[in-house]
Amino acid sequence: MTWIELMSLLKLSRTATSLEQVFLLERDAGLLCRILGLYAARGLDVLGVDYAYAAQDVMKLRVSVAGTISETAEVVRVLVDKASTFIGVLAACEQDLEERRAA
Repeated sequence: MTWIELMSLLKLSRTATSLEQVFLLERDAGLLCRILGLYAARGLDVLGVDYAYAAQDVMKLRVSVAGTISETAEVVRVLVDKASTFIGVLAACEQDLEERRAA
């Protein structure tokens, strides 16, 4: 199985109970690794990570996490609060994917 096929399967496996976090951050690979390290340190199951340029020297990072809202909501809220204190993070928020689809 190729990497692209694996990533496609992961995107298809997202559930309605997934949570998504969005970060706007300065373009910095070290900062990106620190944020993703928070997920690993807390043992969260990451379903997908997408990043793209939002503006010159600004990246948009989107992370989808598996789990029911009751299990992961507080952990994700704390994680987003922690990441928002990192130098270079311009904005951070979390959202239930089901809410996003309904909007």
